[in-house]
Amino acid sequence: REGLFTPEGSMPSAGPMPTSLSIESDQVRETLDLGEFVVHENDDGARHAADAVASDPPAGSVPFLLEQQWKLKLMLAEAQPRALTRRLVVPASVRTPEGAEAVITPPLAGRLLPPDEGKLVTTGERIESGRVLGFIEPPLGASDLAQLRALELELDVRSLDVTRTLSEALARLEFGEREHARLSRLHEHQLSTQQELDEAERNLRVARGDIESANAMKAALDRLLSERSARTGGSPGFAMRLPLLSPLAGTVVASTKLQGASVEPGEVIFRVLDTSHVWVEGRISEFDLHLLGESPTAFATFAALPERRVEIGASGGTGALSLLPVLDPESRTAVLRCEVANTDGSLKAGMLAELEIAVAKVDAAVSIPVEAILIDQGLPTAYVMLEGELFQKRELELGVKDGDQVEVLRGIAAGERVATRGAYLVKLAALSPQSFGAGHQH
Repeated sequence: REGLFTPEGSMPSAGPMPTSLSIESDQVRETLDLGEFVVHENDDGARHAADAVASDPPAGSVPFLLEQQWKLKLMLAEAQPRALTRRLVVPASVRTPEGAEAVITPPLAGRLLPPDEGKLVTTGERIESGRVLGFIEPPLGASDLAQLRALELELDVRSLDVTRTLSEALARLEFGEREHARLSRLHEHQLSTQQELDEAERNLRVARGDIESANAMKAALDRLLSERSARTGGSPGFAMRLPLLSPLAGTVVASTKLQGASVEPGEVIFRVLDTSHVWVEGRISEFDLHLLGESPTAFATFAALPERRVEIGASGGTGALSLLPVLDPESRTAVLRCEVANTDGSLKAGMLAELEIAVAKVDAAVSIPVEAILIDQGLPTAYVMLEGELFQKRELELGVKDGDQVEVLRGIAAGERVATRGAYLVKLAALSPQSFGAGHQH
């Protein structure tokens, strides 16, 4: 049945016996080795042996009942050999890559107008490269309006001239083709001279050249008319509109002006940021540069995102770790940089980070999770389970730390089990053992 229960039974004889527990059900089949149990002749012998153990507990032992362990969901980890990597940790931060930020400013003073969609983009909006974010309508004085009016009239006159020239060129080409075809047929029957045929061919070539020239003039005129329509928004009059284009795809992080506001040249109207990738930049001392290999690997961690650990430079990792060939003369440090994918946008420019750079491999005889380490009076300690309800405090000498594992040089042997989750509560039990070790409650 669920919960605590007491097995009942008898042993054939007294003495030490190897013991195992077999569990069989529809969900699981498991055999657990419980080690060696000691069977006593009678109750008095068992009590005497228990009193002898209780009267001389191991130094630093802490009683901690199973009922308390279950309530707190205490977790254990086995100390075992493991290959660890010695890492050099350098401070870093998240930066916006070069070319990933665009500042849109007006080329002329004027009035800010919305794009054809009818409204200005707002902060946080995603945009594509080349999108029109708005228009600038520069102010025009009387002389400017007069000049523009004259240019408009001249453009209209030129438009009529080009149309007339193109019509005449088309007519000459049509006549030349018919004349050339007629003289060719007559020449076949020797009813026209070669000189007449050559003259017809020359006229045809001239007509074709005229039509090409007229078409080129019309194309140039069409471009001018299209630009005029873009500046005026397709409306009549002499207003000029200069588009503000985004040179990259990204997120609008600043939109500083309202529709219709007056703006000056060089004034920031929009800022666009491409956050799909970021740089993580750290600074390494010049005295540690010799520790870097030809292709160093590292992990990037972030203070604001403790669960995120980005592998850099390894197979399947992100980017490569590059060392800039410039040393800061004041701090005596060089910049280490790597590019990290940021598709979810969780990495923000300015975030604090660390680069854990691999510099050497270590075959640790004993390693345990970092979670098991507690600092007691300035010393690293851990709590080792001696038996089901008894722990022992151990002072440790630590070595290499690699991610969530740390090397133990002294204090714990391979195969021993240490408290990880809930270890601090075992420490509290050591400070007040009577509240945790008063006995079972059934």
